[in-house]
Amino acid sequence: METNALRPNLLDVPISFFEYDHQRNHFANTPSQETTLRRIITTRYYRSTIEAIRTETDPTRQDQLKKQLPAITPVALLYHRRRDTTFAQKIKQQWPMLMGDIDRKDNPGIDMGELKKHMARLPYVLLCAYSVRGGLWFVVRLLEAQTPETLATHFRYLQKVFRDRFGIKLDASKGGNPTDLRFVSYDVEPYLNENATVMKGTYTPSPKPACRTFLDRPTKSVDQNDLVTRLVRYTQNAAEGQRHETLLKAAILAGGYVATGQMDEQTAVYALETVASEWPNFGKSQKTIRDGIGYGLAKPIDEPQDLPRSVVTEIKPDKTTKANFIRDAAPRVQIIQKEDPHVPADSGTPFNPINFFEWQRSYPPFNQLGLASLPETKRENGNEDES
Repeated sequence: METNALRPNLLDVPISFFEYDHQRNHFANTPSQETTLRRIITTRYYRSTIEAIRTETDPTRQDQLKKQLPAITPVALLYHRRRDTTFAQKIKQQWPMLMGDIDRKDNPGIDMGELKKHMARLPYVLLCAYSVRGGLWFVVRLLEAQTPETLATHFRYLQKVFRDRFGIKLDASKGGNPTDLRFVSYDVEPYLNENATVMKGTYTPSPKPACRTFLDRPTKSVDQNDLVTRLVRYTQNAAEGQRHETLLKAAILAGGYVATGQMDEQTAVYALETVASEWPNFGKSQKTIRDGIGYGLAKPIDEPQDLPRSVVTEIKPDKTTKANFIRDAAPRVQIIQKEDPHVPADSGTPFNPINFFEWQRSYPPFNQLGLASLPETKRENGNEDES
């Protein structure tokens, strides 16, 4: 990757522009030209096509119309985007920026016009505009000398902040990779910030063993990444109507691995939450994950094992009883789950997600607080809100 000693405003640095290849039914691997964020965000050339897409009610027809639009790589200038090549072979210049995308389908009930006004108060936002289907896309300024690896940590941080603080889900397919494409869009009044400040926040799941482990138990050396991958795949394959059941089983199994030091608890929580964030009622899924890991800690797993049909068969009774019905395809089993006195049901760090606009009313303005500095504050009810 090349570096430049002196750079223009980030809105005016060169980025790659790709045409859609209708013969191969995907975007070309080689950019057809260079452009800039300022040029793309202010052009009206594609207005008629984009307005037709926004008024079209048939999703299939929308997808067909979108193929008439080009795409850009907002944070990088590329040589090409061929598969099976390294980042160094693809990227000519990665700029200190991060792209975010907020889809309407992932955030029902959110007023995108109102949200756009609040996004404009974030000091790190270089630009914010409507996407093709009426959601929002934005670009954040980062520290200099970014790499694909550092970009991923900034993106995870932004995802976590928007999800936990604002109750807004960012599109996971756009932002974490400097070669990510996005369709050119149109906004009659795009927000541009010539003097954006730097967002420094990063988030990487801790590789250290969680405090809730039983390291004195004999264990075999296993690949944590393999365990996490198996749990994620198992959870992702859950059919509608079985998601809660499957997520609970995966969390209990994860707790068993955490108990013997084979898996980091925070990594397990983050992996399962990533899957569950695609489902409705994310708050309920978070509680299921915490409860399942808590139960699993009481059933340590010494060696890797296949995911069984039913992970829990019996939990010792206690004063407080909570009934939860888990049914397998065959045979059908009803399981009564009871809280273990050694594993509090509310153990771990609970999230207190609130609505984005409620947060705006309760906390200091963004231009004072920002995404990169979320100090410990207290809500009106006295509960601490961790940054």
